[in-house]
Amino acid sequence: MSKTFKATSVVILAVILGLSCWVYFGLLGNPLKKNEAEQQVTTYLMEQKGYSHEQLIEIKGTYSSKSSEAPYGASVTFADEPEAKYQYIIFNNGEIKQYSHTSDHPKHEEPMVR
Repeated sequence: MSKTFKATSVVILAVILGLSCWVYFGLLGNPLKKNEAEQQVTTYLMEQKGYSHEQLIEIKGTYSSKSSEAPYGASVTFADEPEAKYQYIIFNNGEIKQYSHTSDHPKHEEPMVR
């Protein structure tokens, strides 16, 4: 193989890898930031809203490429409403707000942001 072919192959692979990472993070978000969002929302719910670990079934980090002001957040399931999902978002300034929920009769509704 010639040096030109090897160099071209390396450049093409680097471009493919770079584009793949860009698309992955652009669509799905940074997994480390989603994990951090889970922890921030957990802390918010426990320390500021008074919930216990037993009251929180699941907290899963989320990402929205549509919002540059608040791209990360978490989806929360409470023990007394296992079928409902409450969406919290984290603004770039660190403020956390409930954004939406899927409950017909919400037990954990906060003033929402739209």
